[in-house]
Amino acid sequence: MIGALQSPRVAGNLTVQAARTVERVEELRPVWQSLEGQRFTSDIDVFLTVVRHAPGVVRPHVVVFEHAGEPVSLVAGRLEDVTLPARLGYIGISPRLRMLTVAYGGVLGEHPDPAGLLDGLRESLEGEPVDLVRLRMLTVGSPLHSAARDHTGVLRRRRFEHALLHWRCAVPDSLDEFMAMRSKERRRHIRRYQRRLEEAFPGDVEVRRFTDRADLDRLFADSERVQKRTYQRTLGVGFADDELTRELTGLAMDQGWFQGVVLYLHGEPAAFWHGSAYRGTFGTSVTGYDPALAEHRPGTYLFMKLVEGLCADERVQTLDFGFGDAEYKRSFGDVSVLEEDAVVFEPRPRPLAFNAAESALLGTATLARSMLARGGGVEKARRAWRRRLTRPGGGAA
Repeated sequence: MIGALQSPRVAGNLTVQAARTVERVEELRPVWQSLEGQRFTSDIDVFLTVVRHAPGVVRPHVVVFEHAGEPVSLVAGRLEDVTLPARLGYIGISPRLRMLTVAYGGVLGEHPDPAGLLDGLRESLEGEPVDLVRLRMLTVGSPLHSAARDHTGVLRRRRFEHALLHWRCAVPDSLDEFMAMRSKERRRHIRRYQRRLEEAFPGDVEVRRFTDRADLDRLFADSERVQKRTYQRTLGVGFADDELTRELTGLAMDQGWFQGVVLYLHGEPAAFWHGSAYRGTFGTSVTGYDPALAEHRPGTYLFMKLVEGLCADERVQTLDFGFGDAEYKRSFGDVSVLEEDAVVFEPRPRPLAFNAAESALLGTATLARSMLARGGGVEKARRAWRRRLTRPGGGAA
């Protein structure tokens, strides 16, 4: 049914075929869309945009499993050359490795055997110089996560993986309903800071929404003016005006998925949120606020304006806060799941040696994090580090 894709193989009673070029992946579009991934990152056009523009990507590696000529599942992967730094004692090691990365939400369809899927994925890589396979952010305890953990020898499996909470909340039909779902104390807190900000900037509070490609340059310029003052910029995370981000944002705008909101105080950008609505879920991507205005809670003010717009959007039923824990996510989130990468190294001396060195590093970090967490030290350390990075002379640009 699929046609002459590359390297057909048989795994159990399933035929395994791999598409290794953009052109071959394009031929899979009807199959891909019939299997209907629910994540923004699993969309075929988003996937191909990452393949074309992300640094280090060598080529796509999309694997299709068929039964009796009919596709049952698809794995959206890409080969990329990466440098994974680790340290063992005083020795720093930063080898260049080739990795197969399976996109977040990139296992589409209903594969009957998760362990068989992993075997078929390895079969599709025969003859490829791949050092490790990374499946992005699987739900801890899910069948595929368990298979990746239990179906792999201890020397090949990355240990001490850092799991992250992933928060979501329901989006009702109105902001009043959304507020009613929060605690009385939370409602009081939000309203107090809304009044405080509007009283501090009378007549000079503006929220602008960006949805069209024609507005992309303005959105990025104003978001950058805020981002360069945040602690995230010092850490090298958060919003970045780079080729991949521009291409993904432009694609989302063209498809009608994207919404960015920026808060202006006295005409100056003070906070921003970016995100895209995909198959009923609005996923936030990047956010930031000017730390000099922290006492006015500009991020919370803008978030409520974002939610108000989402409540009026019939396409959106869920708000996805993305990976990682934060106070605002706990305050507004309804449910959370624990997710982590599943990483498997190939059984060759070089990747196994790196895994051993990396395990020593991750084990030390995990022990330190556990000791801090016992007394609430992790959150205290985060707050102190953010204050240090955002105060004058503290390292923030």
